[in-house]
Amino acid sequence: MSTTELNKLSGDLYSLMLYLHRKFFNPSEITKNLPIPPSHIKVIIHLAHHGACSISEAAKNLTISKPNMTPIIDKLISEGMVTRYNDPNDRRILRIELTEKAHEFIKEQEEAIKNNLAQKISSLDSKDLEALNTHVRGITDIILKVD
Repeated sequence: MSTTELNKLSGDLYSLMLYLHRKFFNPSEITKNLPIPPSHIKVIIHLAHHGACSISEAAKNLTISKPNMTPIIDKLISEGMVTRYNDPNDRRILRIELTEKAHEFIKEQEEAIKNNLAQKISSLDSKDLEALNTHVRGITDIILKVD
């Protein structure tokens, strides 16, 4: 594939990403009914994907300042979503991890998002649904090959 064709494809992928964001994954729409603020959701999602980590590591990865991270973690602890403990190898390091309550919260939110997506695509006719199904599976298979 030529450079021009690669540039066109990358532009099309970018447009697709924006369409998906606008039509299906608008963060303000997803988070508006949640009981905790978006900054707290970011921490929960980070821990869900990366596992337990130090508070400093989470702050760095999420580009949240350490002073701002403390009240977020304190609130998540008070909500029963996160536990904080000393690193067994270095007691100077505080680590955080999700609780079972947080894992249940994530499952509930995933189901709500999936139900919302199903509702949005339910207006499509069967031909479009079949095409969407085929293309989503194909795109997913290809994207998983990308480094």
